[in-house]
Amino acid sequence: MTYRLQSNHLIYYLVTSYEIIVYTGDKTRAGTNSQVYITLFGKDGKRTEKIHLKNSNNKDPFERNQTDKFSVKSDYIGELIKLRIEHDNSGLSPGWFLDRIVVTDLHDPKTKYVATCNQWLAKDEGDKQISRELMLNKQISGTKQNNQYKITVYTGNKSGAGTDADVFITLYGNLRETGGIRLENNKNMFEAGQKDEFTVECPTVGVLNKILIAHNNKGSAPGWFLDRILIEDVNAHHLYEFPCNRWLAKNEDDKQISRLLFPKTSNDYGKQLVRKNQYKITVYTGNKSGAGTDADVFITLYGNLAETDAIQLDNKSNNFEAGKKDEFTIECPAVGVLNKILIAHNNEGFAPGWFLDRILIEDVNAHHVYEFPCNRWLAKNEDDKQIARFLFPKTSNDYEKSPVRKNQYKITVYTGNKSGAGTDADVFITLYGNLAQTDAIQLDNKNNNFEAGKKDEFIIECPTVGILNKILIAHNNEGLAPGWFLDRILIEDVNAHHMYEFPCNRWLAKNEDDKQIARLLFPKTSTGHEKPPVRKNQYKITVYTGNKSGAGTDADVFITLYGNLAETDPIQLDNKSNNFEAGKKDEFTIECPAV
Repeated sequence: MTYRLQSNHLIYYLVTSYEIIVYTGDKTRAGTNSQVYITLFGKDGKRTEKIHLKNSNNKDPFERNQTDKFSVKSDYIGELIKLRIEHDNSGLSPGWFLDRIVVTDLHDPKTKYVATCNQWLAKDEGDKQISRELMLNKQISGTKQNNQYKITVYTGNKSGAGTDADVFITLYGNLRETGGIRLENNKNMFEAGQKDEFTVECPTVGVLNKILIAHNNKGSAPGWFLDRILIEDVNAHHLYEFPCNRWLAKNEDDKQISRLLFPKTSNDYGKQLVRKNQYKITVYTGNKSGAGTDADVFITLYGNLAETDAIQLDNKSNNFEAGKKDEFTIECPAVGVLNKILIAHNNEGFAPGWFLDRILIEDVNAHHVYEFPCNRWLAKNEDDKQIARFLFPKTSNDYEKSPVRKNQYKITVYTGNKSGAGTDADVFITLYGNLAQTDAIQLDNKNNNFEAGKKDEFIIECPTVGILNKILIAHNNEGLAPGWFLDRILIEDVNAHHMYEFPCNRWLAKNEDDKQIARLLFPKTSTGHEKPPVRKNQYKITVYTGNKSGAGTDADVFITLYGNLAETDPIQLDNKSNNFEAGKKDEFTIECPAV
């Protein structure tokens, strides 16, 4: 990993290399001649710039059923959670069917992030979108184990229940998810009243919590009535049943050709019914000219237990008019604690553009209300031209928002005792813990800090980060002598009475060692017990200025006390009087740890 500087305001960026593997689907006209771009989003709200995917391992990238590999450099943004993939709709054949994307941060090559798409990015296919946000599923190679899944599909015994379309399944577990897997066994599959068996081999997904079953609506009779699916996890000796009993058809039921299914029973345990829940959804359309929409509006709920399909919001009224609120009640499997929603419309009707103010969702069973602010357009001709948005909860009406816990950290920096070890640059620290991380914080106590062989102490106040697991120490390479040899850093978590030591013993210098001016440091030891209280002491200091012509001074005066137990920092002698005049005595009282 390398580092780069940018301006005096944003002190540094960590730069890393990402390997991005793009799988184009195996469909007619699936490839694209357009320019393709990707943006990565991190867990802590950071994102990369929009990255142009060029210089593939293939001469012509993004061809049908082709795998393209790219290596790009960009800002290190930590753990990844989603990506945005888009193209500019240029070229003779711009439409693109994207199967999936795999992203690897090469500073942590064992961790891969997989985004499943299995959709068109095309103006003339599907939902006409050429930009998609896809969630990334984290996969750690050390935990991957190949597994066999025996999948038995029961097609319902209705007239026209069978399908000629290609059928795909995605498995979701507590460890990871698979991509879309085509169910194929070289037989005449998915006929009415028939059961079909398949064996797939893939990395284990852990405990199965849902599946996505879908078809591509191809063939002379694509509509399909699916009764249920049984999945046997061969390694775990565990059987799951996924009831459906619904159409996947453009001309039946709710016109959907893909469904999320949840497990009903397991042979290892008694029958477990999927918990149904009611959600009361109140939608507030903004009070702007043209804010209302004639389009169909859909919502997807995402929780810590599950997610729903896209659900149309329709109560048979004239909904989504400017300045109005509309109420809907939906019933679906409980998703747990709501952490986001996807709100979208299909851009149909005379005036499809929509300005959404906010959405309130009441989880009826949990007696909990979530507010999802938006205050933006979902319109092809407004704002960023998007007609779908992820929204995140602001507050809950059930509880007061809990204040962010503040904490004090005492930071002691030891500069090495080498020739040229001190630095004139500005120094910054970032704390990383198991709960949070800070921004980059400048270490500045108004003294002449970071001199060779010296220790400097700082107190910072910020939200608690939990148990410290690393720090980033960096400088901006400014000043006459910016190179710095850092010996170590001690950090006391004042609230937790806990001390951490971060050894370094290396240069942060453009002309020394590995030329880096930022380093990640990891804790060496912790006291592991309550720190004994520091003994405070008072010192009364009397200063006698000599009685000579010009003996007095107008300068600030500092004192450092050295004892057999400790030493103080430089302490300014100031009692708000006109001190240090010729022939005068001045008295000061200071309080500090006993030396």
